[in-house]
Amino acid sequence: METNPKPQIVSTTGNAIKEEALKKFEASLLGEVIHPSEERYELARRLWNGMLDPRRPGMIVRCAAAVDVARSVEFARTNELAIAVRAGGHSMARDSFCDGGMVIDVSGMKSIQVDIETCTARADSGLTVGEFDRATQAFGLATVLGECTSVGIAGYTVGGGLGRLMDKLGAGCDNLVSAELIGAGGRVFRVSMEEDADLFWAIRGGGGNFGIVTSLEYRLHRVWQILGGTLTYPISDTREILTFLDDYMMSVPDELDVAIDIGNCGLMTYAPGITQPIVNLAVSYCGDLEKGEAAFKPLRRFRKPIADRIRVMPYLEMQALSDIRPLAEFGATGGSMAIEGGFIAQLGEETIKTIAEYIAEAPAGFWIAAEHYLHGAVCRPTSDHTAFGLRRPGYSTRILSAWREPNQAEGSIAWVKRLSAALKPFAGGAMYLNYLTEGAGGAGVRAAYGPNYERLVALKSEYDPTNFFNSNRNIEPR
Repeated sequence: METNPKPQIVSTTGNAIKEEALKKFEASLLGEVIHPSEERYELARRLWNGMLDPRRPGMIVRCAAAVDVARSVEFARTNELAIAVRAGGHSMARDSFCDGGMVIDVSGMKSIQVDIETCTARADSGLTVGEFDRATQAFGLATVLGECTSVGIAGYTVGGGLGRLMDKLGAGCDNLVSAELIGAGGRVFRVSMEEDADLFWAIRGGGGNFGIVTSLEYRLHRVWQILGGTLTYPISDTREILTFLDDYMMSVPDELDVAIDIGNCGLMTYAPGITQPIVNLAVSYCGDLEKGEAAFKPLRRFRKPIADRIRVMPYLEMQALSDIRPLAEFGATGGSMAIEGGFIAQLGEETIKTIAEYIAEAPAGFWIAAEHYLHGAVCRPTSDHTAFGLRRPGYSTRILSAWREPNQAEGSIAWVKRLSAALKPFAGGAMYLNYLTEGAGGAGVRAAYGPNYERLVALKSEYDPTNFFNSNRNIEPR
């Protein structure tokens, strides 16, 4: 239902798009176009956290197939429209929307084919982690994906891909066998180690700079039951827990993963609804269960937790423990959040002291996450093996504050920024691309791409010389 006439869509150079051209474009699509004049437009602008993106695109194209993506790219390029690409909509840098231009939304593209003979799966780029996992777990198979079930597989993978299986099986992008993407000129690329190998190298960690991925083929692994769960402690134990982990994680097997969550805002995904201050460890072991019990023994015994929920469970159940719905419900009902990403190379004495000091002055709702200690298989390749150059031990981090009352905003935002700045010296110059936020600037982008930045610039200049794909953690062409 349209409440008003369709507004005029204007190009980046100020030219209005003719109504006749717009109608012809819409008629060519298998999917549909959502305009600002439609009631559903506001719902279509919802972010992963339930909040509305403040930007107002001139149109949102809901693609039904790769041909819609190609036609959208062609229309946007011909009419000089700014574009943004949306799949799961989880970008911490807010890449999923633009003002006045076109959002190419692939979230409706959800086909997947699982080949149990070759242990591979080919999936459309609109699939989420949860949807992919459910399809492959029907055959006792999995690939390396994150633990948030509503994250889109495409953005996750082209950003590198950290997750609980990475230390045994490599990063998400290391398990990518091939992909299909639409380039800036509208060309369809099918990339692999054998075909357009340079472009294949670039999309495995180079983000959305080189085209819009429409399908991805992954290597699958036999993963069914794992030993995993959570250990919960009072926040007063923070120093002791982090000190123990600093030593413990140095010698754990590749099969073992730990994610640390500290907070009290009731929105922590591994402990939804818990409002008292806690430290929560989400742990998993993807291997022989007896060896897992032995590996976890020191962790379970060094200090008595409030709750020990470690047990044998299906991998799919472990993936679902990180429930993002509390965050989405909070944002959808008027709550606000501030978030910054970072990296901690080691939980040394000074790092732990800094975290403890900032916990003491934290706002009413806060959450510090140090996730997936990088070790094992994810760190073994050289930094130039793929465009994903984060091949070093450490924790990817997120710092979040949440509030409902306007008078809490300034203090909450300031605390996040101060703690993020205070932890920066412990990053060793590293950063996980998928946790890069909007305010990171050029220095943050360079840190995220690391030693591969110059090669990525050269490839960007070759494949997208006009920087058509720029609503991303952008690499500017020469």
